[in-house]
Amino acid sequence: MFLEKDMNKLIHKVGIFANVNKLDFKEHISELTRLLEARQIEWFADNSLAQALGIRGLSMDELVQKVDLLIILGGDGTMLKVARMVGRHETPVLGVNIGHLGFLTELLPEEVENALPHILEGQYQILKRMMLKLVIKDSPIGPLYALNEVVIDKGASPRLLLFDIRISAQFVSRYSSDGIIISTPTGSTAYAMASGGAILSPEMEAFLITPLSPYTLAIRPMVVDSKETIDIAFQSRGNEPAQITIDGQESYEIPIGTRVEITKAEFYANFLNYQNRSFFEVLRTKLGWGRLPGESR
Repeated sequence: MFLEKDMNKLIHKVGIFANVNKLDFKEHISELTRLLEARQIEWFADNSLAQALGIRGLSMDELVQKVDLLIILGGDGTMLKVARMVGRHETPVLGVNIGHLGFLTELLPEEVENALPHILEGQYQILKRMMLKLVIKDSPIGPLYALNEVVIDKGASPRLLLFDIRISAQFVSRYSSDGIIISTPTGSTAYAMASGGAILSPEMEAFLITPLSPYTLAIRPMVVDSKETIDIAFQSRGNEPAQITIDGQESYEIPIGTRVEITKAEFYANFLNYQNRSFFEVLRTKLGWGRLPGESR
């Protein structure tokens, strides 16, 4: 469930993680650290950022155990990466968008100076985003975790995959397609949406199962409760391996005949919320959802 609860915990120590491939990241880091130091807040950088700045850093495991808050400078891709890295610790994360869309981030760089003092004083909420867990049967890989989605597809092969879908041991369907997306409510506005899936309100705890180009008229995207276990087996007329991709960032090649099991993760991604914007406002402003042609935001 996308839980929301009031938090009054003061912030004393802050960790910083940034996408160091952004051209202006050092400028944003300099401003952020200036604001933190002006309020006598101790801050720490992860190893990759520290190397780019020429200072001493901490591993991510060390960082999340040391700080009250992790500030992420980047875009949605950076937020997804960090959510997988720190999810098990459930460390609160605050996203500052220096990327493109910024659907998952909370602040723009120009909003940080006004918002940060209030956040440090405990004026925020924690929004808990459900994550999913993927187990590849009879494989040394994993378990793997995702905030958005797991995609199983044919990779570079030209051949369709044949999927057998079971939910909590009950047979659901068999069909041929290019692939299948299993997404969380957070991920319903990502690849699943682009593939014709429904948009799920993040307050739900559910999985969205969306087929990719199914070769049938008799299958549709399906929403199932997060208490269920999704079991997927797949075959191909050829011997080419299939591909599993996590949040569009990590890919693994797996042999035909492999079974995968998807369940709700044991932990949540904890997003710090300051502006108290509704999910529907974000849909309208970020994706232009429900807007008439020519209508402004």
